[in-house]
Amino acid sequence: MVHALEEIHRLLRTQGILLDIHPVPEPPVVQIIDGDDVLFSEPDPGYDYDDDLRHAEAAVATVLGRGLYALDGSRDVDFLTHAASSKELRDHFASAGAYDPAPKDPTLVAHQEELYGRVDESMARSSDSAEVVYNERARLNRLLPLR
Repeated sequence: MVHALEEIHRLLRTQGILLDIHPVPEPPVVQIIDGDDVLFSEPDPGYDYDDDLRHAEAAVATVLGRGLYALDGSRDVDFLTHAASSKELRDHFASAGAYDPAPKDPTLVAHQEELYGRVDESMARSSDSAEVVYNERARLNRLLPLR
């Protein structure tokens, strides 16, 4: 990750800006939302990429420490994925993760299936306007290249 940030630094113009965005190391939340009401909310038990996110944070800290960039602002934002059903949400993530050949931990998969079962039960009791929302917190850093 540090190498990529170094290469971007090399390619950026002096007045350029690097917007770094990556999830924060906390589990995303699966919710059912109907208008302004949150009808269901549970952390995703399939969250298992803590180490990757800590590496992303460390890479940004490394290039800042080396004086390649100046941090011109940072904030956490909600990165939301909306779906009409848990099946639609799972299909989306299956498609998005199709490139990843790593086998999934069977225990985590079982816990996720249990969660999506609870989502389906809750959706069955909700109005037609309710939707499933996958809420993942992300960190947005604005980095200015230093020469």
